[in-house]
Amino acid sequence: MKSEKRRAKSEASEYLELGMWVKNYLSLVISYWSLIICHSLLFHYLCPYNQSIGYLYSLLFILLNMKYLLFFVPFLGFAQSIDLSLTLKPKQPYKFTVVSEVSSKQRLDNLDVEAKAVSTTRLSITPSREEKQIYPVTLRYEQAALQLETNVQGKPMPLEKIPEYTNEAAKELCNQPFKGELSVKGKIVKLDPVKPLMERAMKQLDKKHAKENPLTSFERQQVQAQLEAAFAETTLQSNLSNVLSVLPRQRVAVGDQWEISSFLSKEMDVNVKTQYTLQEVTPESIYIRGKALIATNHEKVILQQGQYVFFTMNGAIDIEIWLDPTTKWIQKATAKQALSGETEVEGDLSHQKGKIIPFESKSVIEVRGQ
Repeated sequence: MKSEKRRAKSEASEYLELGMWVKNYLSLVISYWSLIICHSLLFHYLCPYNQSIGYLYSLLFILLNMKYLLFFVPFLGFAQSIDLSLTLKPKQPYKFTVVSEVSSKQRLDNLDVEAKAVSTTRLSITPSREEKQIYPVTLRYEQAALQLETNVQGKPMPLEKIPEYTNEAAKELCNQPFKGELSVKGKIVKLDPVKPLMERAMKQLDKKHAKENPLTSFERQQVQAQLEAAFAETTLQSNLSNVLSVLPRQRVAVGDQWEISSFLSKEMDVNVKTQYTLQEVTPESIYIRGKALIATNHEKVILQQGQYVFFTMNGAIDIEIWLDPTTKWIQKATAKQALSGETEVEGDLSHQKGKIIPFESKSVIEVRGQ
């Protein structure tokens, strides 16, 4: 009697164990085939014309071995998108050097004229605490230098002492603070006029040469024009916009694109739309590329002398930028611009009305953060 009970108990235990195994097996099979069915449908949806069952099983094998990873794909995609907004420490100076080289070729009165200007500036920007996505900033030139060169028919044109005087005045701009506002998206929202600094620099230059070799009115006019062209707030804002005002409003992932609109210059009211792409994100840097096309047709421009000139031109701008992953501040950048076209002179005492002057222009801006 006891042996029969033990045998019955043993059989019941075996049935229970078998039942648990069958349950686990069915659960596994159901999960397995559900996954196969889902992935099969997915495969045929993505590849509706592929009839090779071998490819299907290969894909299923890979997907089955990656089933836990598949659940995390949506979360990984979200995690890879980043917010490209400046995160600057108040009262900490952020410095960078900007080297801008501009060259142009013109055919004027049957003469080939080539001009080249290279400006080098080292700028310090010290932010205050961010308020409503705006950093109030204090800016200082720490270095300012300008090299000029003009060739006519391949021969250097003498510029007398104007380049020397210009660099002496440029040094007087250094370490003089001026204010501005910088958005968290890198846009220079506001810059105080640098004109008071220019006037101070010119007074120092006049004072230095007043006794032995005072500047003529022509020399003074030329030096001031070169200073304003190379270091005034409009030029500074234009140069910085190419490499700072590039950050998108939305979060972006590698491969995403966005568009930033800007103007070609203060004098030329031409809207330039630049398409940016987030190329790469590493622990060391964030790499962005930009591309813009420029086209104008008889665009009216007022020169410093008050003369009207009409520009018709085509060109492109290529931009490469590397940002710090933490602060999103610039590590280095390059902006290359190539333009060609023609200018039509309105006409004055020295130029015939309707005169057409063909031109080519190239510029390279290089920025190095510190």
